[in-house]
Amino acid sequence: MSASQESAAYKEPVATQKSASQQHPPTQGASPQGSSAYGMGAGGGSKVVANLLEEAVSEGTLPGAVVLASAAGQVTAACVMGNKLPPSEVEDGSANEALSFGTVFDLGQLTQSICTATLMMRLASAGKISVGDRASRFLQALGVGAKSSLTLAHLLSHSAGFPSGVSVYDELVKANAGPRPGILSSAGAKQYAYTHFHNLPLKFEPGAKELESDANFIVLGEICEIITGLPLEKAYSRYVAAPLRIASLHFIDLTILRRRGLEPAVELFAPSGRCPRRGRLIAGEVWDENAWVMGGVSGHSGLFGTAADVHTWAREVLKGYHGRSEIFTPEAVRAFVATESIAAKSDRKLGFDSPTSEAGFVASEAAPAAFVAAAGTGSSVYIDPSRDVVVVMLSNAGFSGHHSRRFLPLRADIHAALLDL
Repeated sequence: MSASQESAAYKEPVATQKSASQQHPPTQGASPQGSSAYGMGAGGGSKVVANLLEEAVSEGTLPGAVVLASAAGQVTAACVMGNKLPPSEVEDGSANEALSFGTVFDLGQLTQSICTATLMMRLASAGKISVGDRASRFLQALGVGAKSSLTLAHLLSHSAGFPSGVSVYDELVKANAGPRPGILSSAGAKQYAYTHFHNLPLKFEPGAKELESDANFIVLGEICEIITGLPLEKAYSRYVAAPLRIASLHFIDLTILRRRGLEPAVELFAPSGRCPRRGRLIAGEVWDENAWVMGGVSGHSGLFGTAADVHTWAREVLKGYHGRSEIFTPEAVRAFVATESIAAKSDRKLGFDSPTSEAGFVASEAAPAAFVAAAGTGSSVYIDPSRDVVVVMLSNAGFSGHHSRRFLPLRADIHAALLDL
């Protein structure tokens, strides 16, 4: 993270400057009931989205959301609705701050696409890697037993065979409080996690099926560091954020906070929820527990950002697909988002997924090339190369207990309205 990003992310006596996307939202308009709604676009898509979001906020499906969509590079809808906190989290007499286009969200698993898969795309575009490369070429610990057949594509498609639900949170928190005080303020915690995850035994042969696991992208993050010779956050900043000028899309390095006794500048962020294990409202520090004990920087989670900068990244991937990008080759991008699946009985792509109704998207035969990324924090990106369309939706829907029952149908309705499906 650069010095300017650090000063914006942490509470220090320096001025915080807003990025262009924060200062100049796509459109502006009146706001109902203290919330905000902005819109433009043909077919009334923005109005429909605003109505859907307003109803969802009033019903408690989510505290609020920002939606930004475009076709052929032109904004077709831009809406922001709701507040940073649900009513249950607002103290008596306190104001509930409205979301804005400048609000920074915890992007959760979108990190896998925006940081890790994109870094791999850049390396593939430069001829440094191929998705079919054995992972052991870069990380010798993966050269034993069944792992010796592991490829980068297996890791990128969650078909490597690593178990799901594995956490290093408890042992690292206990170590920090006992035999290894200060480990959470050092690179030692991340190295411990790397060793733990790449040494996990596989549950099945690589490619046999799909099983989502933090281990896949934690290991990919380690491999990115080995190939580039840089810490993951610096490799991401140099090869992705800097060339795309997406300053708001960055990691919050928690080791800096811990060493210096700093606190996140929480007013910049949409809180992710109240964590019972950490005993507080989480804002400006990563929600994911594995990423949190790793210092906030991991290949599977840890990025924060605004809708405008997520949209900029998505448009660049789309440009790469069509051969119009200066940082990606079309061959590299298409290798990642091809319709053919690596794993049996799976439509998972490399660093991305296919849109399905079960995941809260609109599955359509009219968009066979579409691909998506989604996070449990309530954020998602939809990209359709055939129609040159991007839809970004950022929210803190994880605050709500209705994530699967009400949020996913809401997301599907919003996409249907914007895509005219």
